Amino acid sequence: MTLPPSRGWNTPSRFRYDGETMRALFSATSSERLTRYMRLAGGDRRRALQQYAYNAALGSAFHGPLQTLEVTLRNSMHTAMTERFGAMWFELPALEQPQQNAVNDAKERLSWEKGPQDPGRLVAALSFGYWVALFAKRYEASLWRPSLHRCFSPRQDRRRLHDQLNRLRRLRNRIVHHEPILHWDLPSDHDLILWTLNLLSPETKAWVEHHSHVLGVLHQPAHRIRHF
Repeated sequence: MTLPPSRGWNTPSRFRYDGETMRALFSATSSERLTRYMRLAGGDRRRALQQYAYNAALGSAFHGPLQTLEVTLRNSMHTAMTERFGAMWFELPALEQPQQNAVNDAKERLSWEKGPQDPGRLVAALSFGYWVALFAKRYEASLWRPSLHRCFSPRQDRRRLHDQLNRLRRLRNRIVHHEPILHWDLPSDHDLILWTLNLLSPETKAWVEHHSHVLGVLHQPAHRIRHF
């Protein structure tokens, strides 16, 4: 099948929201999903659709920084845990049932018993929530003090770090599940991503900061957003 050329980033004009187009978009997207945007727009259907596009653009802009944070964090944690407990650290008895279940589910998805038992494969299969959970209070004595504090320079307060990572986890999940994030303090969240990356890898922080376009999207009014 031959696709028509994409207008994408070369589109110079605004989208035309005529009555028929708006009815079609509300039908395709569902009025229920657009309810929150209608409230934000004071019942104006055009503005609600513009807010929806703006929300999508913000989610898209955050994807790269959040993805890089997740990968950098889990790799740093895997390295620290391997140095302290060995490559199969994820089988430690100290891990509580929710984390053991997550590991077992990942092994099942990977056909762990049949395929190569490479710890790196398992690390990549575990969710952001799994990694954030390892900073909880219940792991302070077993994981944080002997190992995980080494991921961050300078050393951080575990409780504060857990709260901040948990906030970024919730932001990531809202984006993945297509939920509104317009009411979040997004400039602070962007700063928090960069701050955390700087603790893990200053070079990676600089790289993400250079390429991120979160602030550029945030500085645009919703009706001027053309890409998401």
